Amino acid sequence: MPQQPHSDTPRQTDPEHEQTRDTLRVVGPLIVIAGLTFMVFGIPKTSFDSRGDFYEYLWCLPVGGLLVTLGTHICKFAFMGAVRRYMAHELAPVGKDAVNYMAEGTKDAVRDVAAAVGEGLRAGAPSQYVPVVRCHKCNSDNDLSANFVQRVRHSAGEDQAMCQLQRVE
Repeated sequence: MPQQPHSDTPRQTDPEHEQTRDTLRVVGPLIVIAGLTFMVFGIPKTSFDSRGDFYEYLWCLPVGGLLVTLGTHICKFAFMGAVRRYMAHELAPVGKDAVNYMAEGTKDAVRDVAAAVGEGLRAGAPSQYVPVVRCHKCNSDNDLSANFVQRVRHSAGEDQAMCQLQRVE
């Protein structure tokens, strides 16, 4: 299977992603502008005219509000990557500084906890380590001074002299 040549740009799941994003970056602000235009026309007149058509363009307010909402949501998706990259570049140094500050401030406390854990483990351990020798056939533990298995676990036909001990530390 031939390998793909290495590229610095990440592979897109959707090959038309950039075209879709660019379209959304144009359509979103246009819908917001259209919505704001509807809202401006929908603001009721401050006084009645002779015909009394105070509410003539009032329907434009909710239509404009819906268009502004739709346009801002489209813009959110269109500019999401750029905004996230900006946020990452702004927040990464702050996070690094916070981690370094916490590491520097807690270094002594971590040492104290590690020392306490070590003391607890040493206190709960057996007072003396006893080395043993283990038979390579029957896997039985024997005294360090033994040359042969003290209690034979092999079949009756085997010679006990064949069961020599290996040193295990």
